[in-house]
Amino acid sequence: MLVGGKGFFIFLAVVLLGYHLLRGRRAKYTFLLAASWVFYAAISPYYLWVIWLLTGIDYYVGRKIEGETDEHKRKRWLVVSIVSNLGLLVAFKYTVFFWDTGVAVANLFADVPPRAWDILLPLGISFHTFQGISYTVDIYRRQIKAVDSKLDYALFVAFFPQMAAGPIVRAIEFLPQMAMPPVPTAQQIQDGTFLFARGLFKKLVIADQLDLLFVSAVFNDPSAYSAVACRWAVLAWAVQIYCDFSGYSDIAVGVAKWFGFELPLNFHLPYLATSIADFWRRWHLSLSSWLRDYLYFPLGGSRGSTVRIYFNLMLVFVLCGLWHGATWAWLAYGVYNGLLMSLHRVFDQAMKGRAWAQRIRVSQPWAVFAWLATFGQLLLGLILVRMTGWSNGAAMLEGVLGLGEGAKLVPATVPLLVLLGLAGHGWEIVRERLPRLAWSWDPLRAVNAAACLASVAIFSPGVSKTFIYIQF
Repeated sequence: MLVGGKGFFIFLAVVLLGYHLLRGRRAKYTFLLAASWVFYAAISPYYLWVIWLLTGIDYYVGRKIEGETDEHKRKRWLVVSIVSNLGLLVAFKYTVFFWDTGVAVANLFADVPPRAWDILLPLGISFHTFQGISYTVDIYRRQIKAVDSKLDYALFVAFFPQMAAGPIVRAIEFLPQMAMPPVPTAQQIQDGTFLFARGLFKKLVIADQLDLLFVSAVFNDPSAYSAVACRWAVLAWAVQIYCDFSGYSDIAVGVAKWFGFELPLNFHLPYLATSIADFWRRWHLSLSSWLRDYLYFPLGGSRGSTVRIYFNLMLVFVLCGLWHGATWAWLAYGVYNGLLMSLHRVFDQAMKGRAWAQRIRVSQPWAVFAWLATFGQLLLGLILVRMTGWSNGAAMLEGVLGLGEGAKLVPATVPLLVLLGLAGHGWEIVRERLPRLAWSWDPLRAVNAAACLASVAIFSPGVSKTFIYIQF
């Protein structure tokens, strides 16, 4: 598969070479757009029309919104964009979920045959639909101007490094960089190489190895494993999903730098969060900020009645869960996080203005307690989205709580891989707190990148596993 196999490296080399050899803005961008559509078609060959259709609709709608002076007409055109993007997203992503739910309800009264068909998800539809919506909304809010060039807008939507699994890039971040084809600086080339190597290491050496060696086996049959093994499996799953997704983001941001473009970083040490709100300010930043700016704030945010505020929080996180996957487990994950966010707000409001509470909350012991409590909450929530069924999830929870009777233990390599997956958090802390190390940062990164690539060559499992977030 092009996005995860050896074909990607050949594709990337050809595109980089062709792009930098071409001269002229239009030639470069036409070539890069064509390459991005080839990338899309290689993975979703029957759905190229989806990205073409939405690109055309949003480009046209953006022009109409900017050209209209009547506020009602501007709003109607905005609705066209939102309905088009969300309509196709819902049709492809949620039809099966709604159908199966309806069949399950109908089976309470009569025998209904199970579904004998399926719908494949177009590549990156959860990401580029949100990019299209943010573009037309920002024009409606008069925060940006509609782009004149169809070529520029199409490339913004289809730019292949981040097309499959983000980060979700906004037009206000990307389109200004396209004024003239950017020439990558030496620093960008260095940074891109480091990020690319680090992303490959996270994905192939840590995430895939953890899944193949341990995570899938335990989650498929948690009753066969000891309580210690179940706890390690949940921790390993947390490291796996972080290294898989942040690995993709690192590769996407790194490759974009080789073309001279800057994409937003998607993670900032999420497992150092000291509250659930802090976690969502660190994890999948492009989605969290999108939901905040285009859903939570328009709903009223933290303004209005208490009931309305908590309704807004719950709705945002329920939709966040469903954005990730059209299953009851992902819905439960959204509800779980919405409840945690609501409880966190209740606690914050109760402690506000109390001098004694503020003294405690800025102390080191409290920071450690808050981190442990937050990390425990995150691990329990991740069981929901990895379990293979509700009974399986209950068995996993029993194992984690030490109520299971399984005997299988933890492979010796698992703790090492988990520590490797979390080592980046520790290094970033050191780098932020000891800025004097900056003089040695570039040489250390060069050594780190070389070690990552060598590890990939030696320890990669040799089995091409799709990036987890491509499925969303």
